[in-house]
Amino acid sequence: MKKFRRISAATAALIIALSAAGCSGGGRTDAGASTSAADAAPASTTTDPNAELEDEVDWDSMAEIEAVDTANEEGTGELYESGKTAGVVNALCYYDLATTQPELAELLAQRYGGTIETEITTSGSGYFERLGVLIAAGDSPDIVRYDWMAYPMGTSKNMFTALDGWLDINSPLWVEEKDVIESFNYLGQHYYFPSDVQTNFAIIYNRTLLEEQGMADPMDMYFEGTWDWNSFEELIEQWAQRGDEYIGFTGGSWSSMMFVNTTGTKVIDMTGTEIINNLKNQEVQRTMDWVAELKKQNLIGDGFVDPGEAFIDGKLLFLGMGLTWGYESAQESFFKGNIDGEIAAVPFPRDPNADAYYLPSDTFGFLVPSGAKNVQGGVDWILCGRIYETDPEIVAADYAEKTYDGPTFYPKCPECKFNCDEAGFKDSPNCPECNAARKKKYAPYYSEEQMIVVNDMTDPSKFTFVFDNSLGFNDDFSALFTGGEESLYDGPLYYGSSFTQLRDANYNTVEAYLEPYREALAEANS
Repeated sequence: MKKFRRISAATAALIIALSAAGCSGGGRTDAGASTSAADAAPASTTTDPNAELEDEVDWDSMAEIEAVDTANEEGTGELYESGKTAGVVNALCYYDLATTQPELAELLAQRYGGTIETEITTSGSGYFERLGVLIAAGDSPDIVRYDWMAYPMGTSKNMFTALDGWLDINSPLWVEEKDVIESFNYLGQHYYFPSDVQTNFAIIYNRTLLEEQGMADPMDMYFEGTWDWNSFEELIEQWAQRGDEYIGFTGGSWSSMMFVNTTGTKVIDMTGTEIINNLKNQEVQRTMDWVAELKKQNLIGDGFVDPGEAFIDGKLLFLGMGLTWGYESAQESFFKGNIDGEIAAVPFPRDPNADAYYLPSDTFGFLVPSGAKNVQGGVDWILCGRIYETDPEIVAADYAEKTYDGPTFYPKCPECKFNCDEAGFKDSPNCPECNAARKKKYAPYYSEEQMIVVNDMTDPSKFTFVFDNSLGFNDDFSALFTGGEESLYDGPLYYGSSFTQLRDANYNTVEAYLEPYREALAEANS
């Protein structure tokens, strides 16, 4: 099987920007990206003359198989029709699935005899409005990407098809995800089988700066088991002593929620049978008072900084950002600027008072809408996502690509345009046709040590995953939490506002937003 290269950080940043219209989250930054609106960067309109052209792939020809092999039907349920090919799978998304995730399109074609066609729409509330229109018109797509507002908002509005009969939660393909799948149940039914678990945000930093200042390294602390709120605070205090312009930590909106989640608490908890508002929970109060105090001590910045610019001037210590986008954008900025430094990423620090290492987490995957005409084709696409994350050959190739530390060149010679890659000279520093020096390009690099940390952050034996539902309702609800001095999350973290005052002022409004969803739960349950 041809191994497609995952999309670049620049492409991921573009997808994030396209998603900025609404708070659409949950996403793998190499294939659609975490898309919290407040964290989005403006898309660049500059064309890179050295950029590679997308491979033209004849998906229809690739999909010409007579029947699906039984080996590819692992993880399916009794409703799945054995041997049936996927056909055309119609998708609704805010980016084109075939061109952005060619690795899944290839699996769909080769293993399931299907092709994917995407109607592109806006993200956020507009995404669900369009889906609602299609469902009401009897023209549902077969697959949609999971988005934070899919659960519980979309589920409560009967937008999705329960997949319990189509996929087997107890099969080897899904058993490692069983607890995660259960965490998204709605009255005991399972609509969402994510392909993988991933960290929501991570702490991105330049290890070289810490080494130069003789400061402790969070990566070492993580492996030693001492990376917690206390050591985090000590480091940002030490960093801020260098001068007023030195910032210990900043991040996007939702960073406060990430710290809260390390206590093991969800601010808004959806259990499948009830919705719990934890704004008055003592762990939430303790966390928000702590971050507000850090801001008052000038240890925290003013919010979002583009990770491609965050570390260039050497004034910022820690950036809370989506792992892949934050890490690779910062690394790429050093490559392009010829800046010495080693970008690293670690989880959010552990709450020293917690009984486990809780990690704010996210998932990536797809759902089948209500009324889909090709449910099995949609299920096949979901299977492709899980296979891509678990197939040993694919996983090994991905690991080898990420840990490759040699130079990477553009395939075509900058002088004679000879395609060195196609001719078998991928690693040659000079063009075999004209001997011109080839132009190097940025390729993400993860050390083996960094890969251990990255893999740990999806390992349930290392962390207890927390999926907060603060983002699972609508844009108006999300706006109560982020966006300025009066917002419940951003106010204490970036403005030093009193969480107690903000909570008391907004508590009844939060309850008013949640009540219709509780009523929908009760009605569906009865």
